[in-house]
Amino acid sequence: MNKANFYIYVNGKEFIVEKNTTLIKLIKDLNLEKKSFAIAVNSEVVKKENYKRFIILPDSKIEIISAVGGG
Repeated sequence: MNKANFYIYVNGKEFIVEKNTTLIKLIKDLNLEKKSFAIAVNSEVVKKENYKRFIILPDSKIEIISAVGGG
């Protein structure tokens, strides 16, 4: 791992990302663009309109919660 990369945790799993990675880039990297979900970073929900400018920091704990239909 070089100095431009760092660890984050997504749903409890460790990932390495580049410095200045945004939530929208992470979503694309995880192939989630067409899915319905909510994201919390360090227990704080992030509004969808902020995904493009939200920069992920080292050791962030990100939870991606998928919408599930049922009845």
